Amino acid sequence: MKENKEIKIIMKGNRIITRKDLFEKKELFHKELAKIPFEEKIKILVRLQKIANTVRSASKKNR
Repeated sequence: MKENKEIKIIMKGNRIITRKDLFEKKELFHKELAKIPFEEKIKILVRLQKIANTVRSASKKNR
């Protein structure tokens, strides 16, 4: 069976991207993240934890 490498994916906003382009962009995104200094990554992590705690608290209040 032949594999079609030009599989198209419909993205948010009806943008169409090929599977190959998607994985290339994903790889580039990860390379850019790797360049961020460790201290900045920790700041991002703390900020995400605060957001998660806020969401968790709101979820418990709505039960």
